Amino acid sequence: MTNEQKRNFLLYSAGRLVSLIGTGVQMIALPLYILDLTGSGTLMGTFSLLSMLPGLIFSPIAGVLGDRRNRKKIMVNMDYLRGAIILFMAYSAYQGWMSIAFIFTAQVFISILDSVFGGSTNAMLPDLVPIEFLTKANSLNSSINGISNIIGPILGGIIYGFGGIKVVFLINGISFIISAISEMFITYHPHYEGKQKISFKSMFLDIKEGLIFIRGRKGLKELLLFALVVNFIMAPILTIVFPYVLRQEIGFTSEQYGITQSSFTVGILIGSILIGTIFSKNNPKKSMTFGLTVEAIMFFIIAGLFFPNVVTRFGGASWTFLIILYINLMVVGVSNAFINIPIDTNMQKMTPTNVRSRVFTVVELIARGAMPVGMQIYGILLDLMKGYQITLFASIVSVIVIILFLKIAPEETFNPKPVSEEV
Repeated sequence: MTNEQKRNFLLYSAGRLVSLIGTGVQMIALPLYILDLTGSGTLMGTFSLLSMLPGLIFSPIAGVLGDRRNRKKIMVNMDYLRGAIILFMAYSAYQGWMSIAFIFTAQVFISILDSVFGGSTNAMLPDLVPIEFLTKANSLNSSINGISNIIGPILGGIIYGFGGIKVVFLINGISFIISAISEMFITYHPHYEGKQKISFKSMFLDIKEGLIFIRGRKGLKELLLFALVVNFIMAPILTIVFPYVLRQEIGFTSEQYGITQSSFTVGILIGSILIGTIFSKNNPKKSMTFGLTVEAIMFFIIAGLFFPNVVTRFGGASWTFLIILYINLMVVGVSNAFINIPIDTNMQKMTPTNVRSRVFTVVELIARGAMPVGMQIYGILLDLMKGYQITLFASIVSVIVIILFLKIAPEETFNPKPVSEEV
């Protein structure tokens, strides 16, 4: 890497770290504030929906903007706008204007701005670093996400407890402004010269172009299909089934449950560090096969731990059972890093910069779009079956999907040629 590339990546990473920690502080404190203010679980659920859905719906448009405008300017402007909105929320809280309707309205705008920011920054990384450094860059990015996901919620609980929601908004708003300032010093050569007028018709054609690109690349199609199916099957296990089993069936206290929530993130952080150092030169197919195999085995072990007689054997909601479960979930996080980092890197290599934002946002929309459906289905199943039965069934299905993926997916799925090398 040249000195300029090192400086750019450092500024890019520092900006992300500061803003992600600020976001983590707010995302743990706001639900607590809503619960303290209203005592309503429904309103907490509505807030979670508003944090995800508007950005998800807007993501294809965010992809068009990321491909048709300067990504650095979008990155900087989105941080300034989010900082301004959140600082206004801090001022409103100090003045006593804060209401649930105001919070929900602001969250809709923040979710859309998050989508525009993500559509540009995710596609921008391969333009900042040489292709041989891409795996290490993605592992460092994943480490930053892990660190922020650990530090942010801890700080959020502490700051909210001592300073209230006003201080939370103030800190998060300032973090976005600091992030924007650091990103302004990135040297970036726009991938798209000139300003083309964007209309609804051109947006539709651009989104269609991204879909056509995905359809024409078998390796990319296989990755997308795999992500769609796995997210549908396994994501609700972590977000719906595990919380229900731990709290309702096993009887973990809120403190014990809170501890388990950090296990997966700690595992991802460890896995990201391993891939960025010891395994940075590892063959992507070997890394993904290893990660998928270990993750499948761990889910079978966790399903076994949830069996009533096994829970009883370890003393129910005991700290011994908690430690065993924590280690298992941490290993799942490590294996997840061995899957996701090569996938991210391969997608970046397979996709030329002029369509990268559109392709990435369409991929995210399709992959994440299956999650709410899966969550709804698993929620219904929990009223009909035990958690360990659902986990065991999902683990069996996931093994079948993994075997099919490893056998059917073409070589370019695992070891793609960089687009610049292709005819």
